[in-house]
Amino acid sequence: MRCRLAGGNADIAAAVSHVAASQPKTKLAKVKFAKALGTLLLLFAGAYGPAFLAVALLKLRPFEAVPVIIVISLGVAILLIYVVSRKAGGVRQFGFQFCRFRYIAAAIMFGAPIGWVLTILVNHLGSGAPPAEMSLRPWMKVLYFVVGAAIQEEVIFRGLLQTTLARQIPAALSFLGTSLSYAATIVALLFGLIHLDVNPITAAAAFVLGLLSGELRHRSGSLLPAMLVHALFNAFAAIS
Repeated sequence: MRCRLAGGNADIAAAVSHVAASQPKTKLAKVKFAKALGTLLLLFAGAYGPAFLAVALLKLRPFEAVPVIIVISLGVAILLIYVVSRKAGGVRQFGFQFCRFRYIAAAIMFGAPIGWVLTILVNHLGSGAPPAEMSLRPWMKVLYFVVGAAIQEEVIFRGLLQTTLARQIPAALSFLGTSLSYAATIVALLFGLIHLDVNPITAAAAFVLGLLSGELRHRSGSLLPAMLVHALFNAFAAIS
């Protein structure tokens, strides 16, 4: 009987010791996660802040603001990437490299049908046509959104933000028999949230776009498949 009690006490002591030892690790993980999110938001503000400040100072109308935001935020993001990459193994680590053709094929194979379906859903469930001051000529839609935004937003979100976050949170999330990068998922969520000012349906579509682009960026090591997916999504939206 005494042996059983002694064994039980030993098990309880071991369990208590395990819980006590795991608490500092849990706190450390929470601090690390909070620090990573803080860095993410600071970089996001740093990339877009100067562009929106310029728009406010120049008092630009919405259709005039679009190219200014694209050019300035892209330039700032590339500068930030250059500064950060000096301690992170070069700009190749941020997706500035070529990739295998299979990832380009995957971008087309998944991006085209998903982009088409989401465009139909946004058009049917969204809030209708954009305001008159945002009406753009066809060539502006192609230049600003199909080309410009696809490059600019992917450099910022999947290049600068996702790469920086992935270095701090390299873990992956198991989902439906596959894995999703935590960094890609978090950045996709942020990408969806910034589109909430349009409508919730557009924000949900942006999240899906961000998730697909983020995973292609994560798996290929390149921004090219992500840019292609983004361009396909925006092309369907531009012609709809």
